[in-house]
Amino acid sequence: MTRWGIVASGQGANRIGFLYYARYRNPAIEDRVLLLNTTPADVKPEKPLEKLFEADPELRELYDSIKRRRVCIFGRAPSGAGNNWAVGEREAMDDFHTIRRYIASLNLRPQDVLLGIATLGGGTGNGSLPYIIHRMRTEPGVGMERMNNFLALGILPYDFEAPQRHFNAVCGLSRLLRYAGRQNAALVILVDNSQVERVLGLGGEEDRYMRINSEIIRCIHMLIAPSVYTSSATIDIADYYQLPSNLGITHFTPCMSWGNDPEVMSIEAMLENASANPLVPLEKGRALMAYVILAVPESTVLEGRVTQEMLEEEVRSWAERHLAGGGGGLVRYASLVAVPEKRDVDVLILLGGFSLRKLMEKLDDKYHKFKECLTPGEGAIEQGKVEEVEKELRRYIAETERRIEALERQETRLERWGFGDV
Repeated sequence: MTRWGIVASGQGANRIGFLYYARYRNPAIEDRVLLLNTTPADVKPEKPLEKLFEADPELRELYDSIKRRRVCIFGRAPSGAGNNWAVGEREAMDDFHTIRRYIASLNLRPQDVLLGIATLGGGTGNGSLPYIIHRMRTEPGVGMERMNNFLALGILPYDFEAPQRHFNAVCGLSRLLRYAGRQNAALVILVDNSQVERVLGLGGEEDRYMRINSEIIRCIHMLIAPSVYTSSATIDIADYYQLPSNLGITHFTPCMSWGNDPEVMSIEAMLENASANPLVPLEKGRALMAYVILAVPESTVLEGRVTQEMLEEEVRSWAERHLAGGGGGLVRYASLVAVPEKRDVDVLILLGGFSLRKLMEKLDDKYHKFKECLTPGEGAIEQGKVEEVEKELRRYIAETERRIEALERQETRLERWGFGDV
């Protein structure tokens, strides 16, 4: 079994990481969940989790059992990162030896997976996580330099949040994708809070944050499911990132459909339902690749009512309708996962290499409003660094668009094989 670890940096990510650990107790993860924060010394490190404890007092006992080994307070700023990603990054730089020691305590092997989680509108996680991934992947002697399996989950702010949050989000997105002129995380999974709210049909309910976080952790669980349960064609961790990395396109978003009745709904209908629920805004039909995971009752597999071959044929047909170019995209995998004692069917489509136009339309205006007001000062974000962040993101977006457009053109140039004019 591939072993996974989770590193959740910042308050929002702390809630998601701990909630996942508490809800699922996944054997692929066990207790390898690390919560990072720059909470100042006079504030209890569990403060970000207080609302979870109020909703379920038993969670406090569970937290206390892992606190000493799995909670890392790093940095020296008396007031934390203060929603300034540059401060969060500097704190991680200055105290990396502490962070590294805690990550090493997860005892992950080179073939294992480390999933980093950060809310991209904030300062601590958004600032620290891209740097941590970069440092762990590139610097000899940190103990995990051979690992390429660093995945990142970035949570984008609500539409209604202030320009500063959207500025942070653009900078965090760019640095997760590319850092210091090279690819950073092996895979970057994006989730947009407002989009999740729309998918769930929430109308400002008091527990909206809990419901959105619960949806996110269900996606995490499905992502890991092929590593845990019996599957006919397991999507291995290398499948998730090797081919996308070769294409230079590593961003994905979950599309999901939970609780489908296998006696009533066809696989085709389930896939259609899932693809109608992407967790970031995107243009339909403009994505390069997809990973499809179908978690079904074990009985349906044992009785032959659902087979890997059936799923692959349905995924091929779905991909021809929904991926760029009409030919089923560049990369696709399907995995049928048989879950004991399960009665319904869950579907996760990890849609990758999609056009980022819709997402940048959401972020662009507020990003520039905040950027234009930046002034030099203590703890300031260096203008040169902002320009480099923009340059890397523009480069990444342009490459994504180029590949989508090439696939959409569907050019046939057999003259390159000596057939003459075709």
